[in-house]
Amino acid sequence: MTPAEAPPYEALRAAFGQDLATDWVPDAVGAADVSSSLFDDVPAEIDVARLRVPLGSRTEDVPVVPVDARARLHGLVERALCGRRVRPEVLAYDRVDWDYSRAFRTRRQRLTELAVRPDLPLVLALDVHRLSRSLPLRTLHEAPWTTAELAAALTAVERAAGRPLLPGHRWANRLAAAALAPVDTVVARLAPGRWLRWGDDWHVFVHAPTEADEVRDAVTRALAPLGLALSAPKSRTLPVAAVLDGTARDVAGDPGHAWRRGLERGDVRALRYALPRAAPAPEISRDVPHTVRQWPELLPRAVQYLDRAADTPEGRAALRALMTDADAFACGRLLALAAGRRAVAADVPDAVLTLAYADESVALRALAARVAALTDRLRLTPDPPPRLRPWLALGAEPARWPPRLTTLL
Repeated sequence: MTPAEAPPYEALRAAFGQDLATDWVPDAVGAADVSSSLFDDVPAEIDVARLRVPLGSRTEDVPVVPVDARARLHGLVERALCGRRVRPEVLAYDRVDWDYSRAFRTRRQRLTELAVRPDLPLVLALDVHRLSRSLPLRTLHEAPWTTAELAAALTAVERAAGRPLLPGHRWANRLAAAALAPVDTVVARLAPGRWLRWGDDWHVFVHAPTEADEVRDAVTRALAPLGLALSAPKSRTLPVAAVLDGTARDVAGDPGHAWRRGLERGDVRALRYALPRAAPAPEISRDVPHTVRQWPELLPRAVQYLDRAADTPEGRAALRALMTDADAFACGRLLALAAGRRAVAADVPDAVLTLAYADESVALRALAARVAALTDRLRLTPDPPPRLRPWLALGAEPARWPPRLTTLL
């Protein structure tokens, strides 16, 4: 395919910008020079590193690819899916200009509308067992929208990463959403107008337990040809009140209040909402290190908050506290913040730079080298990665091409 057959460049570029909000390691130069890669071919060999990240109650080793490879895969998938539309009940990753925040609000609204219907007392929640890890390459190869170029690229990804879909990547979520379309057809026939899907998560509103059993059995059968199965612990029939108190619950409001409520109730959703929005406050900054240790998955959003609080004594103290026991994942988030502020960069211990530079991820090594350059410690990071060299040649200014801290993680 040629660029002329692809989605409009600006839409493609904007979608890729949103994709970087779920990057496991922020790019050291803010992905400033990779937009042209959206139309490049995916190489036969892909460089993949592993990074251990917190995912709710568990940690997992996730594959990490360089940002230019991510851009190439993103562009290739959008060209393959160009012009394709999914059912209106599918609210996640349904088109190139899909927006997370807008879709999340729409989902909450539609769930609430269905949950208050008196004739639908139950909701069947269905979740595919580890979709991004389990979806077979053959299923993607056989999909009607797969091009020869996409099939070759996914084969290269599986050869390098052990799976054809990379978690946290918009292009992978787009493919997964498209691959589940046959199951949507089954659900739509059995429960017309009474269901929604977000990713691999269906909510089907039903009249009785027998209807829930019928839908669940049908979905199980529809998943089997795709090489997929339901997650037993996550697939169950619930009273609709569980949706109103859970998935459809609205935590929006004053960020400071949401923060206090989150701490009091152990409400991680409220804390995730508050951190990117709360104004710097001494009490929040002091609570951040303990809160992140209790819920490590909050670290990316905590760093987003600390970027606003970095000029306060409490914010700087919180950053230093988080650096004392940082692992590779924490290094990536903390170094991304330090890379844009000389004063914070000076607080980064040599041990953190050494740990990050020893990692197999090129992105993490580049962040370490960027912070080292700001503090005259390039001796700790010899031979910086190639993508950092233009920034170094232009004087290593912290404000030039800063790493992106906005995140959906």
